[in-house]
Amino acid sequence: MRLRLLRLRLRPRWIVLSIVVAFVSVGCAILGFWQLDRLEERRATNLVIRSRLNRDVVPIETLLEALQPQDGVDVDPADYEYLRTSASGVLTDDGRVSVRSQVVNGQAGMHAVLPLDLGKGVGVLVNLGWFPLGVDPPPSVELFTPDGRIELVGFVRASRQRPALGRREPDGRLETVARIDVARIQQQVGLELLPFWIQLVEPDDPDRFPVPAPVPDLHEGSHFSYAVQWFSFSSVALVGYAALVWRELKPGRSARKQQHDD
Repeated sequence: MRLRLLRLRLRPRWIVLSIVVAFVSVGCAILGFWQLDRLEERRATNLVIRSRLNRDVVPIETLLEALQPQDGVDVDPADYEYLRTSASGVLTDDGRVSVRSQVVNGQAGMHAVLPLDLGKGVGVLVNLGWFPLGVDPPPSVELFTPDGRIELVGFVRASRQRPALGRREPDGRLETVARIDVARIQQQVGLELLPFWIQLVEPDDPDRFPVPAPVPDLHEGSHFSYAVQWFSFSSVALVGYAALVWRELKPGRSARKQQHDD
């Protein structure tokens, strides 16, 4: 048996098959563990977001104090993402944009993003929510109050940078964008924008547009099922390889093969 196994291993096609099976099995196992790591990361992120969603509303002035550099090191607004904050000011149409490709209940539309003038030349972008295609967001003075002044509560959201392979926004004034990149939109807004934006939660009138963007979905995704699938593929490769080896070394197979060759 050992001699036959050694001869089997030395055959070129079995050498190639062994390498392929080892590559596939190990590769699938690595992908399985990678999915488990992604699952743990997702759970940790969800835990942080839940804790922020459950905190009391923080006035924007308090938030700005927390965002001041600590010991000369800048504080990333993403560290406060999904914390609820309150702010008051005047909505303006200066540099407003719409975020394209937004879907609610299967219907396509856009998110309206307007600057909120906080006073003293400072502003913050506010994602007011969803308007369906064919319904143009009205001017700021027609949205909530006749003078555009508003007291709102919303989630802190970090600026979204263009991914390495993402579409580059054209130069000049933008009417629509793929993401809320504060630095890019700043180019067409007279106010000095804060380095984050606000996702509107209140006020919310269910009988009229806009429809506020939903809170984040905190499910764990399909990482666990994907991990099980990858580990299954790894096991199938090993079991299949073992079955082939056993079939090749099965008692009497060599004699029958020899007789067939003769």
